[in-house]
Amino acid sequence: MAWERRRHPELEADLDILLSDMCTEWNMCAGVTAKDLLKDGKPLTSKRFTEALIIAEGLKPENETNMVRRIKRKFVQRYGHVVTKKEYSI
Repeated sequence: MAWERRRHPELEADLDILLSDMCTEWNMCAGVTAKDLLKDGKPLTSKRFTEALIIAEGLKPENETNMVRRIKRKFVQRYGHVVTKKEYSI
């Protein structure tokens, strides 16, 4: 299966698409949701996104440099280094 290229007009739904792809493609299925990542209202950075996924998998970011790099790259390709609900657009 390939990565989903279609985008959803709402950031929360679009992040869930990316998370679903990461589950399917990389078996990173620890149950992090877009709602979890956006609940504090702060901008979502590639670093915070990546760390949340790695930690949810029960891993330490400092021990998973290759996976950290891969996740971060996918986030940046889709959103840039930072995304907010207010500034998100497709």
